[in-house]
Amino acid sequence: MAGQDGLSRRERQILDILYKLEGGSVKDVQEALNDGSSDSTIRTLLGILVNKKKLTKKPSGMRYIYFPAVERKKASRQALERVVSTFFEESPVLAVRSLLEMKKGKITLEEVEQLEELLNKNKPKKK
Repeated sequence: MAGQDGLSRRERQILDILYKLEGGSVKDVQEALNDGSSDSTIRTLLGILVNKKKLTKKPSGMRYIYFPAVERKKASRQALERVVSTFFEESPVLAVRSLLEMKKGKITLEEVEQLEELLNKNKPKKK
């Protein structure tokens, strides 16, 4: 079954691997999955992702190296926008609150200072 982004769970898994590896071959994906998937299965799924324009491929000797078609930062922003929209009523405040509650007692002073800096940078100016 395909998710909101039109990808199956397995396709999403492969795409995540290629983001982490910053590109890879059939063999690289196969090793990262480490679940006994055959070369032909991985090759088929990579081809599907190329057809869906989620991956690009470049020849490298006798093989292809596959790369995510969208840069990681843009893809993560799109994914986060979907999560905030779906689960947090389109409210960044509710999403951040939930993240902070998840890390209760585990957030460092340095992280708090980084958050304060970001908030101050994005604070609307008074008129």
